[in-house]
Amino acid sequence: MAMSAADYIDLQKARAAWIARMHVALRGFDAVLSPTVPILAPPITALEASDEEFFRVNSLLLRNPSVVNLLDGCAISLPCQAPGEAPVGLMLWSRGHADDALLDTALAVEAVLATGASS
Repeated sequence: MAMSAADYIDLQKARAAWIARMHVALRGFDAVLSPTVPILAPPITALEASDEEFFRVNSLLLRNPSVVNLLDGCAISLPCQAPGEAPVGLMLWSRGHADDALLDTALAVEAVLATGASS
């Protein structure tokens, strides 16, 4: 499927406007919290037999981080699974160019996760 230059430029303008709106909306927040991925990754053997299934699962696994990438945001994933459980991550993300502040927030959240404290 071909895209015209005009359509591409329109999409880039719409993306820039979305980024600007999110930059304003996120002002005043240290981070947005979400699962790093919406599902546990299945065993690779379950995906090897079907390209269609591989791409379906791959798209789902990349969904949450891809939104942050489209927003030119920054993110970090902190492991948060219980001992002996499948690995899962808590994604902290923020607007672009807020990397240092986000890393400071991640350190604080990581300390809470490590101790099991509620505040």
